[in-house]
Amino acid sequence: MKRSIVLFLLTFLVTAGVVGSFYYYKSQHMPASGTAPAPKKPVAEQKPATTEQKDTQKANTPATTPANKPEVKEDKPAQPTDLPLVLPEPDTTTPVTEADTPAATTPTPADEQKEEELKLPEGVKPNNEAHKAALLAVEAFKTEDPAAAIQKMVDAKQVSPEAAAVISDWFKSNEPSGVEEIGDIRNHADGTKTYRYRITTANGENDLLVDVLTDKSGRNPFIATASTTPSDKTMLLASSDSMTVAEGFIQAVREGNMGKARAMVNNKTVSAATLAGLCMIFEEGTFVLSNKTPIRNTVINPQAAMYLVYVVPSDNPDAPKVDANHIAMTLNRTAEGWQVTGVGTDRLLDIYLTGAQKEGGRYFPIVKNPKGGESLALYFDFDDANLTPRSERQLQIVADILKESRGKLDIAGHTDDLGTEEYNLKLSERRAESVRNVLIKNGVAPEQITTKGLGKNEPRQLIAESDNEDQLDFKRGENRRAEIYLDFES
Repeated sequence: MKRSIVLFLLTFLVTAGVVGSFYYYKSQHMPASGTAPAPKKPVAEQKPATTEQKDTQKANTPATTPANKPEVKEDKPAQPTDLPLVLPEPDTTTPVTEADTPAATTPTPADEQKEEELKLPEGVKPNNEAHKAALLAVEAFKTEDPAAAIQKMVDAKQVSPEAAAVISDWFKSNEPSGVEEIGDIRNHADGTKTYRYRITTANGENDLLVDVLTDKSGRNPFIATASTTPSDKTMLLASSDSMTVAEGFIQAVREGNMGKARAMVNNKTVSAATLAGLCMIFEEGTFVLSNKTPIRNTVINPQAAMYLVYVVPSDNPDAPKVDANHIAMTLNRTAEGWQVTGVGTDRLLDIYLTGAQKEGGRYFPIVKNPKGGESLALYFDFDDANLTPRSERQLQIVADILKESRGKLDIAGHTDDLGTEEYNLKLSERRAESVRNVLIKNGVAPEQITTKGLGKNEPRQLIAESDNEDQLDFKRGENRRAEIYLDFES
């Protein structure tokens, strides 16, 4: 019995000592173990702490010994220099501006080149690549360093050094006011094309002509040549080429300047009546040149050239070529320079006639004269000798021709077949006199004009028994006229 009690007491003491030692040890090492209860931290704070805890345990393997207690300082919060070990997620709520990025503060060479690239002004739409090249040549001189800009175009093989020199010299004393498309030459043997543009001046006397060469498809434009020319298109130089002469001639007839038009043509092959007819076509502004490539070359060699000049209604200057009419021109080189030797008007006179009839009366400016050549014809209403406002405007053009020449003109009055011979003879004389009076009123000397009445003896249209009423009305209208035969060789 006593032995059992002794064993129980020994067992109790041993157990109590072990338990006491355990709790004593635990109380001394609780901060280092990290097992003590602690307030729950947010997830964002727990993640770095967990990582640091693992790294600390790795570096301090004998963590259970009291001698290692000073190492507990590793449990302090990590310093910013430790953050690269576990980077926090970026704050997406703070916008990143261009100023915060290296690309914005330190431009790359590619960015610099893009910023300096020449661009057309907003809203400017070139007709083609060649037109764009001409427009960019103007933009080069609007930059802070025009010389550098044009040199870049030379280096990029967008303009020849020779053309660049002419362009640079012109810009020294001229301010450009616009770029006009003149025309193109398409029959180069290698299939390339040349487009010509006129850069007009706002403060000088000379415009700049630039010729842009492209490949067969109209791409890869290259400003091959440049030259200066008078701003007055009708003022030609001895060195003017065939396209410049063609442009000047068309400008002269558009202005109704018969004197200058006649100076550009061979008067033996291009009649004064043809020139007057062209002036009349443009006089009222019914027709204008096409905005896109108005002049197109069809044949060119050192001695001859042919051009088509595209004319469109003034209310539709952007009409496509298929809707345009044309004036055909032939030019030949002489000792004095290029000269217009032939002019054709396509359907322009017919269109002019149709439009003119809306005003009342009948018009067809150019007719064949019985003496040979061409005459101008003015038409009258039935039993009337009065000229319409349109006829008077036509006669003003004729008057301008005669005032600048020593030439003469014959006016013959005509009637239809209705009425007596005697009555029609007097009516035809009054019609011829009406024309004469208007010319004198516009400054023509009376001695330059002769008149006569032919009655119904020389009709333009013969009456047939088989004619219906509409045919009779048309033919009789063609016969009620006054014809003006211009003779500039007198």
